[in-house]
Amino acid sequence: MDKLDYIPRTKLKMKHVDKSYSFGIDSIILSNFSKMKKDKTLIDIGSGSGILSLACLHYYKLKKVYSIEIQDEKANLLKYNLEINKIDRIKVINEDLNTLDFKENYVDYIITNPPYYKIDANINNKKDEFLISRQEIKMNLDDIFYFSNKVLKDRGKLFMIHKPERLVDIIKKSRNLKLKRIKFVQSKAELKPVFVLLEFVKNANDGLLFEDPLIIYDADGNYTENMRKINGL
Repeated sequence: MDKLDYIPRTKLKMKHVDKSYSFGIDSIILSNFSKMKKDKTLIDIGSGSGILSLACLHYYKLKKVYSIEIQDEKANLLKYNLEINKIDRIKVINEDLNTLDFKENYVDYIITNPPYYKIDANINNKKDEFLISRQEIKMNLDDIFYFSNKVLKDRGKLFMIHKPERLVDIIKKSRNLKLKRIKFVQSKAELKPVFVLLEFVKNANDGLLFEDPLIIYDADGNYTENMRKINGL
């Protein structure tokens, strides 16, 4: 019998593969941060086994989700996860983002938990599957923002989680997508941020909202009240 993970605050389940295709806390935080309206369309860039696609479809009652995943193994696992949940409103696109012919000005939202590190980053696990997920080998920030500027509707939104040390790079490459909302994520209150959550809006006016940081653990190492709510505890 397959080992299954359940997505927080849902009855949706996903196949768990030890040390490989299991979702992390970053995806759970991002799906909670990414506020969307009912009956809208979403593209999930680098969808992996589908945590963001499945979570956002459920949380926001979306009309359609397009899940773009270049790696065959992950795309096939996503298809399996759709089957066991009997979901037909997510379309898996097993292609390279940079060769994908997608309609312009078509979708309301894009979400991505992209590779965090440049190609020259020192990563211990050298397996291709792991490196593609962690390093900008097949997809980088320029690719994400070029595609997003093309396919998002006017005032459409891009939601992203990344590492704070890449923030300058991210803003420089955002093109016509204006950063409108930002939230830092810290393991504990006294520690520096480990993630940054970002909301960009296509052709938006100037103005940026800094939200209070999300603290994951309290002084005793337990989830904070905010983190418990996100996890449905």
